[in-house]
Amino acid sequence: MDDIKLVAGLNRGGVFWSDEFRNLSYGSGYQLGLEGFLPMGKISFFHYGMHYSARTFNHLNQVDFRTNHLDFPIFASFGLPEFTSIDFRFLLGTQLSARIGGRQIGTYSSLGNDQFLFDVNEFKSLDGGMFFGLSGEQKDFYFRVRSYIGVNNLDRRDLGSLNAFYIDFGYFLFRRYRQ
Repeated sequence: MDDIKLVAGLNRGGVFWSDEFRNLSYGSGYQLGLEGFLPMGKISFFHYGMHYSARTFNHLNQVDFRTNHLDFPIFASFGLPEFTSIDFRFLLGTQLSARIGGRQIGTYSSLGNDQFLFDVNEFKSLDGGMFFGLSGEQKDFYFRVRSYIGVNNLDRRDLGSLNAFYIDFGYFLFRRYRQ
């Protein structure tokens, strides 16, 4: 292990490929976690970690659904040409997400019997997917933008899968002691 970084950030989550696509909108969430990494050469690194994340989406502009997850990202980063004092890297990897909770915020108003309604009790508990992004490092600080695309259906009765866009900030815990 080369170092550990503490990561915190914000996300915009949603559901894609859903039969209810026109009735869904994105919601805001957050994540906290730890990540380690190992050098695989001069410009490539192997990263692994564990995050707690909350992702939210809205259905019919009436009800918000917040899902809480333990995320286990595994990814590689590749250095880009150096243009400034910031070390930029391209990220590509996978993530396993275990849903540890969820809740409905708000209630559905009176709808027809043929209207689809999400129910947190019908949400699947495991998801896997891929993500890609761009990171930058300067001294002990870390910044990252990335996108996650899940592959499993969120609800047992709908085709939709979770996705999210993240902005993460991090701090390397031991880097200053190694120099």
